[in-house]
This record gives sequence, C-alpha cells and structure tokens, in this order.
Amino acid sequence: MKKSKMVQFLLFFSVLALILSIIGVASIWLGQKNHQAKETNKQTTQSETKVDKKQDTFKITALGDSLTYGVGDTEGGGYVRVVENFYKKTTKNVENVNLAISGARSDQLLKQLDQKEVQNQIKSADVILMTIGGNDLFRGGEALEDFKSDVITQAETSYKNNLQQIYQTIRKLNPSAPVFHIGLYNPFMTLENATEMTNVVAKWNMESQNLTQQEKDIIYVPTFDLFQQNGEAYLATDKFHPNHAGYQFIGNRVTEVIQTGGDGSDDGASTSSN
Repeated sequence: MKKSKMVQFLLFFSVLALILSIIGVASIWLGQKNHQAKETNKQTTQSETKVDKKQDTFKITALGDSLTYGVGDTEGGGYVRVVENFYKKTTKNVENVNLAISGARSDQLLKQLDQKEVQNQIKSADVILMTIGGNDLFRGGEALEDFKSDVITQAETSYKNNLQQIYQTIRKLNPSAPVFHIGLYNPFMTLENATEMTNVVAKWNMESQNLTQQEKDIIYVPTFDLFQQNGEAYLATDKFHPNHAGYQFIGNRVTEVIQTGGDGSDDGASTSSN
C-alpha cells in the first residue's frame, strides 16, 4: 500500500514537472518571438526614419562619376554646387548629398544602387542629378587611340543596358523626384582625330537621350556644345575634366533646363555655344 502511494506520488510529481517544463519552454519561445517582433519593428522604424527628412528641407541627391564628384574644380563643388545655389535662391534649407565616385562606370553605379544607404538617399530626394557613361566610353583613355574598333560598339551596348536598369531602379525607389542626366561634353576639339571622336560622343549622347524619353521625369541635359568654342579655357590641367569655369558652364545649363521645365534641346554634334 505504501509502495502504491509512493508510486502515485512520484508519478504525480513527474507529470507536474513535465507540465512545468512545457510551460517554461513555451514561455521562452513566446518571449523570443516577441523580442524578434520588437526588433523587427525597431529596424523598420529606423529604416523609415532614415528615409524621412525635415519637412522644410529640399534635398539634392547626386549620383555618378568624377563629373558629378567635381574633379578638376579647384574651388570645389562642381556643377552640383551651382545647382544647389540655384535652389537656395528660392528655398531656405537645401541639402546636397553627393554620392558620386570618381572613375565609376555604369555597371558600378548599378551595383551602388543596391546599397541600402544609397537607396535611402534616393528615396528622400526632391531632385536627382547624375552623370555616367564617360568612363564606359573612354576606358581610361584607350578609346582615344582605338575609337574605331568593335570594342566601343560592345561598350555602348553594355552601357545602354546598364543605363536602362539604372533609370528603372531610381524610378522604382523614387517615383516622383525629377532625374536630370547630364550628357557628355566634347573636350576633344583639338585632337588629331577630333572629328571621329566627336561623332562617337554625339552618338552616345543620342542613345542616352533616347532612353530618358522612355521613363517618367528623367530629363536629359545636353552639354555637348558647351566647350566647342575656346574649349581649353574650360578644361582642367588634365585636358579632360572641366575646371571651375567649365563646371559653372555645365551647372548653368542644368539650371536653364530646370527653369524651362526640363525641356533640353537635341544634343547632337551642334556647334552652338552658350
């Protein structure tokens, strides 16, 4: 009889211990789940906070290569600073976020658009400025000696595919901010093969401009003609990048396009000059 009671007693406590263990495990699981949910909500809130900006701030996000970075401008800022000062005339608080990377090609810009912080800066932009394509075409100067080869044709095909994806990615991230794609200028007027290089640059510009017309509020800004006359006066010591005066020239063209509602003129091999 005593053994029977003892067995019952032990069985009772065994069952009780099992129940308590199950409750304990369930409590831990629920606690972890709630913690994960809180962390997810916290991360989401933080992500949304990054996209948010002060309501009274007008934000310029600049993308691309050395021309947007401002290489050659000894006073700093490049054409982006000209555009920033233009908006400051009518807007109290203007923020300029320049994400350009000197030497960037179109495939590298496309990869950069995968970065979360870059995406946040695009999402919160009121206007987007961009230069790209020069490094695809000139390939570190190789194109100046081999401009007739099939390499340029292959590079152009790859560039157009990348550019289309760039446009679509930017537009998906920010459906409303106007995107101003500043075209290639022509610094080659004094070269021996100036005519051939001029035709190549003009063709690349035309292809870029055609692509802008396929996307909403992506505006092509022609600069091909700016350095046609007395071009050396607007180039830096490397004879390729603009100097301070050259960037002022480009920046003024961008603001002209902005003021006219984004209607850029055709960017062929024009010989006109501002």
